[in-house]
Amino acid sequence: MKKKVLLLTLVLVMLLLVPACKKKAPGQLGSEAMLAMVPEGPAMIMAFNFQQFAALDLFDKMIKDDWQKNPKAGKAFKDYQDFVKQTGIDLQKDVYAVVAAVYGGFDSENPEVAGMVNLKYDPDKLLAVLKQNQVFAGDEKYRGLNMYTLKDEDARKDMRLVFLNKANIVFGSPLQVKKAVDLNLDKGKSVLQTASLMKYVDKLDKKSMFWLAVGAIPDKIKNAPAGGMMPVDLSKAEAFTAFLDYKGKTFSGEFRLISFNEAGNKQIADMLNGLKSLGAMGSAKDPDLAQLLNSIQLSSAADHIKLTFSLSEELMNKMSAKAKDKARAMAPPAGPAPIAGE
Repeated sequence: MKKKVLLLTLVLVMLLLVPACKKKAPGQLGSEAMLAMVPEGPAMIMAFNFQQFAALDLFDKMIKDDWQKNPKAGKAFKDYQDFVKQTGIDLQKDVYAVVAAVYGGFDSENPEVAGMVNLKYDPDKLLAVLKQNQVFAGDEKYRGLNMYTLKDEDARKDMRLVFLNKANIVFGSPLQVKKAVDLNLDKGKSVLQTASLMKYVDKLDKKSMFWLAVGAIPDKIKNAPAGGMMPVDLSKAEAFTAFLDYKGKTFSGEFRLISFNEAGNKQIADMLNGLKSLGAMGSAKDPDLAQLLNSIQLSSAADHIKLTFSLSEELMNKMSAKAKDKARAMAPPAGPAPIAGE
């Protein structure tokens, strides 16, 4: 009897101490799981935990208060609630994760891209709305699925969209969309087999609100001539990673340049810290700017340069408001109103 009481007590304690796990919706994926949907070989990959992003006050304002400022959205839907009603998608509840990849060199005017959205949606309902608003220029069959051509005024931007299944939509350049469809049928290779990029992606926290990895720094940046007042040696730079998170009303994150050049890395970090110190000297009359600068840390090591930050949402809102006030003050005065009849 005593053993049963002890066991029951332990179970009750575990239930009280261990936080309840939030159940995932059917078909819901995180950005890490979505990597298996991304075709191999991208030069850059980035991802949003859209549920975290959509919880921001900024996002709420963007989709509701600022809705009519977007001419395309305002033309198709009266307001955000009309968008939800017509499409059946509430961006703040039904979109779970977004992953995007860029292929080829960054010097290209039209690099190939691929994007995947994991969400709860009704394909037939969404398709009807897109057709009603004449989003498509045509369609064709691929592997038994309809592949829609997206309209664009720039003929060079040839983009496709496929409803992959009831939980995922893929869009992007024709070749990469086809490869994503192949992956859905267990054919081809995913970015998980791209070791040159995954060695950086693997080190990132894929549960953060946003993360990004660039697997190769463009030659025009690496070969830029060093000199002048601010010499910078990026000749050994080979990759760049970043992440941004939001917890407890605080934004935190990191930017990291991978470069196996200890002396060059220190030189750049020292230069940036010098600029930060100059900014701090001018922030004596602006405590918000001082707090902002103190929230940024710069360091270097034998294989990287790193910038980390931790900023309260309140401070970011203050700085954003100040920036808008300065922009308004610098804007040229409006000309005289036109005279009626002229």
